[in-house]
Amino acid sequence: MYEQLKNLIPKSFIKKNEKFLRKLIATFYAGNPYQCNICDFQMSRFITLKNTDQICPKCGSIGRNRKLWNLIENELSDKTVLHFSPSPSVQEKIQASNVGTYITTDYAGEFNATKNLNIEAIDEPDHTYDLIICYHILEHVVNDLQAMSELYRISKPGGKCIIQTPFTEGEIYEDASIQTEEDRLKHFGQEDHVRIYSVKGLRQRLESVGFSTTPLYSDAQENNVNGFKKGEQIIWAHKPQ
Repeated sequence: MYEQLKNLIPKSFIKKNEKFLRKLIATFYAGNPYQCNICDFQMSRFITLKNTDQICPKCGSIGRNRKLWNLIENELSDKTVLHFSPSPSVQEKIQASNVGTYITTDYAGEFNATKNLNIEAIDEPDHTYDLIICYHILEHVVNDLQAMSELYRISKPGGKCIIQTPFTEGEIYEDASIQTEEDRLKHFGQEDHVRIYSVKGLRQRLESVGFSTTPLYSDAQENNVNGFKKGEQIIWAHKPQ
């Protein structure tokens, strides 16, 4: 029903009236036992999409957004944070937190952001950020090792990056000869992806530029209260002091 309505209503109208539409839709889902940990909305169920993502009907967060907030909410106090391509729900939550300085960036112009930084050549000084949020970015980047070097450069000593991409088992799968959107969709799962990482492979690349890494594996159960995705994998990258 949700996806059918999205297909029927013009995107321009949805974007202009998104908050009102979400507030209206949310009234049909109010109840128990589920709760969004970003907007605190209590609901009888999440909206489940075809790809199994569970959306909060009020703020539009998906499972990975809610898990991200769960991991960073105690990392923000008086910190300088850089957030690549921020989802609106998480962005608003961070802005309302006790964060010190919060900078957002989106190179493709798809998200509301304060800067337009190229991750392969980040126009920011060395040792600037306590925390960098890099969620579903690196799989789009051709020269990912250069991007990782830049993340390391602008991180403060002792700083952290929280990183997620789609993951596969085994080795990283990439092939520079795959260039068309059709072929990238076929091989990498999305038209603008250029590889599929494995957790092991991504950790190795991050460590090759100087980071130490800690993998996290979500042990969330099916139908958990906050709609976290089962088996979700995330990497913390740490810059030494």
